[in-house]
Amino acid sequence: MKYWEDLRSAPVRRFGPLTFPTALLDQLLDLMGEKHPVHDSDSFAALTSRRQRIVPGGFIHSITSGWTVRHGSPAAVVGMRTLAWDFVRPLYPDVPFWFTTETVHSTEIDERLGLVDSVRRVVDENDRTYAIGRMSVVMLRRATVAAEGKS
Repeated sequence: MKYWEDLRSAPVRRFGPLTFPTALLDQLLDLMGEKHPVHDSDSFAALTSRRQRIVPGGFIHSITSGWTVRHGSPAAVVGMRTLAWDFVRPLYPDVPFWFTTETVHSTEIDERLGLVDSVRRVVDENDRTYAIGRMSVVMLRRATVAAEGKS
């Protein structure tokens, strides 16, 4: 488990390659109901100058967060303050991509909590950007866990 102290001034972390498989896209579109034609139909996506249907932005956030937990470690996140993504170019199913997470600012809230502002960049093998996410999360501080363990 990573705490505020672990991420407050952490170096850039790079993950990947990973892909968003077509089968997963179909399953999540069915589950979430997000069947906008640009995500669900290759022929419609072609009308919008896309090669094929594209992965929804919310799914990009979810898969990169899940990959971080699975291949890094979970973080002691208490809550999310803000989340904003810029989608620079489309991400297609079954195409390998990488992503980085960089802590850009951190602040102590109190003895129990801290705030971490980070930027996540989703890129291809040539570091061309698909998406840029900016997140601000409230995290437990390690001191809280140590103090609670003594009581």
